[in-house]
Amino acid sequence: MKVIFGDSRNMKEVEDNSVGLVLTSPPYYNAPFDFPDLFPSYSDYLSLLNEVGKEVFRVLEEGRVAVFVVADMRVDGVLYPIVADLIK
Repeated sequence: MKVIFGDSRNMKEVEDNSVGLVLTSPPYYNAPFDFPDLFPSYSDYLSLLNEVGKEVFRVLEEGRVAVFVVADMRVDGVLYPIVADLIK
């Protein structure tokens, strides 16, 4: 087994089509106290998830599964449809 610490937007250490399952829990959009400069806007947050998704697709074996643990978030009274936007 090999453990790699890094950014899942760039998994250069992982070969194409070499992973059987991906389970990820990205930072939640309403967690700026943990990641104050990671996603300054909702659009930036979705872009981050899209970058991760592209890299996950690259490393997954054909026909295998990726699981993203996300939820819709309400921030300052505004509901962000993260699940629907991620699927889209």
